Amino acid sequence: MRHLLLIALGVVAAAELAAQPAAAPRRFEVAAWVDHFDFVGCRQDGKLLFDTETAEGNAKILDHVQETGATTILWRNCAGATMRYPSRLESWHGSDPLDKRHVPSNVPLYGWVRYGNARPDILESALARCRERGLRPGVHWPFEENHWAGFTIGGWNLEHPQFWSCTSDGTPWWGRASLGFPEVMRHKLGLFDELLERGAQSVFIDFFRNGGWSPAYEYTEPVKEAYRKQHGAEPPAAADDPQWCRHVAGTVTELLRQMRTHAKANGRQVEILVGIPGIAPLSDRPIITTGADWQTWVREGLVDTVVINSVNFSRDDPYGSTKALYEQVLGVTRGRCKVLCPVSAYNYHNAGVQEYMKATGEDFAQVATRLTELAWEVGADGISLECVDYNNYPAAVREALRGLAEGKCKFVKAQ
Repeated sequence: MRHLLLIALGVVAAAELAAQPAAAPRRFEVAAWVDHFDFVGCRQDGKLLFDTETAEGNAKILDHVQETGATTILWRNCAGATMRYPSRLESWHGSDPLDKRHVPSNVPLYGWVRYGNARPDILESALARCRERGLRPGVHWPFEENHWAGFTIGGWNLEHPQFWSCTSDGTPWWGRASLGFPEVMRHKLGLFDELLERGAQSVFIDFFRNGGWSPAYEYTEPVKEAYRKQHGAEPPAAADDPQWCRHVAGTVTELLRQMRTHAKANGRQVEILVGIPGIAPLSDRPIITTGADWQTWVREGLVDTVVINSVNFSRDDPYGSTKALYEQVLGVTRGRCKVLCPVSAYNYHNAGVQEYMKATGEDFAQVATRLTELAWEVGADGISLECVDYNNYPAAVREALRGLAEGKCKFVKAQ
């Protein structure tokens, strides 16, 4: 009788389970990186297309970006320490305008833009417009302060030279304040708070755009003292020493831990994404070059999404080698966090769409289509578009991406 009862209960339980609605499929994400700055000066028939210092101008930028089928919009919050909003903590945006003429080619494109003084707050208004349209509002935060050129060094940094990073011979490096100092950590967390206050639901930290920073510039006293306590020896003079680089990477890991704890303590729901260049083949290179110990971040649950900035694919077998490299990353992340694969109009890493075009003889739309399908086929959670400027993803490419986002690749492929 007892056996019959157990069988009956099992049948009932199975029936109840079958009656439950199936989990909704997850949307295949198209994450577009966007910078107001990249739309400055764009003209058609002599007419300025985007007034990037207004909410209306932001809406027009968003119209253009949405033509790619983007579902998550990651707006730049700064260029180094030159802020895209009126920050309480970073003063390098007030009466001193950001001169668009200070670009590598020194071409005067538009004149002056004063994003820190713009009303309404252009970052806040851009994020709000995303919510209105049912898009996930996010921020693209470069892990930098000076964005290579040097002219965007921040006011907070200049006011606190005691926190400057330095090389092993003690030479100060004013391009970044060292995370080894608690005061610097609090400053970064304060900036994080400002992004959440403006409605960012995703915060993407880009470790390629790091102003040239690496463990070579972390020979500050608190970082060295922590090394002595942990290893019982003086820090090595060789800045690429693996043990030293892993030690320095620990300060970056601590920043992410505190961001996660900070958001939870304030009742904020935020997705933390990290972008890593040269992520595959798997190696210690991201740690040595950018202090990005991403595999530890995944294991500890510190990040929600890994954005692959680039992979070192083989020109002899572009798509086959790319697939194998994606699978390496997914082998680390599977079940722990999401992964976004690149369809990059930028070619900083010599691994963007242009390189695939050279290797395959295909056009932009064909490569973008194949890379999107490949990301979907391997079971990635979406693609990232670095960066959506005006027409740098041409109309045919935007149409192809939007078609995939609404068709074949609308949902993450079931594994």
